[in-house]
Amino acid sequence: MEVKLIAFESFGVRSQATLVYTGDVKIAIDPAVSLAPRRFGLPPHAKEVERMLELAKEIEREAIEADIIVVTHYHYDHHDPGKFVNNNIYKDKTLVIKNPEVNINPNQKYRRAPFFLKIIKDKPNKIIYGDGKVIKLGNTEISFSNALPHGADKRLGYVMPVFIKAKGESFLFTSDVEGIPLDEHLHYVKKMKPDFIVLDGPLTYLLGSALSDEEFLKSINNIKEVIRGGIRTMIIDHHVMRDPNYDERISQLRDEAERFKVELFNAAQYMRKPFEPLEMRRKELYKEDPRRGDIINIKR
Repeated sequence: MEVKLIAFESFGVRSQATLVYTGDVKIAIDPAVSLAPRRFGLPPHAKEVERMLELAKEIEREAIEADIIVVTHYHYDHHDPGKFVNNNIYKDKTLVIKNPEVNINPNQKYRRAPFFLKIIKDKPNKIIYGDGKVIKLGNTEISFSNALPHGADKRLGYVMPVFIKAKGESFLFTSDVEGIPLDEHLHYVKKMKPDFIVLDGPLTYLLGSALSDEEFLKSINNIKEVIRGGIRTMIIDHHVMRDPNYDERISQLRDEAERFKVELFNAAQYMRKPFEPLEMRRKELYKEDPRRGDIINIKR
């Protein structure tokens, strides 16, 4: 099984775009990219916009070759109706989406999901509501979780993690569970018993507001339990990589991974790319170069 991490915060954008190739099938998961509209009171820097457009093209190149595209929920860093990533990626594909009608918050149910489906409706060969379903292709089994909360606060909606088994290997893409803060997140991960997991990490850049100290501690302890459970490789990126203090926040996890001989990486490390978490460095970027990025009037 080959796992390619296409765009993540450690590459300089908001995304979890991932490609999995099993030998039977190519699966593109959440082929989208976005930026924080404001961070540290600042709009995106020109370097962030340049990187986003570069990675949008990379997502297009990878996703156009996929057999199956998965959208785990309707936040713009996980799905794109064509703003930055060309929606021709969905043409002649099997598209598996988070159920747009059940276990979904109002904004995604009444605005984002219907708009997305309207824009891409004539492109896929087939659209499947994935929640709780299993797809088998050759020696590959792709299972989609029932909806799990988008972090500790269920008002943010629900996501649909993806589990893939093929030829004795297994892979889990958690989507936005925000670092396993709930028992139902932990139960699902332990039930799947993945060899390789892509985990989005706690929402530590909002610690004290959207994430309480208690929820953060619960996430850390739950992730430690996953590390102790026999996993081989863990990627921690996405939300946690927006935090300038991320290194300190996950130090206990690195120690635990070392104890249990688990490979722990951010996405850039795993893909052997430069570590460039541009969002967390936005203030520094503006000090070095005052160019503001304009994401409103971008022409593709």
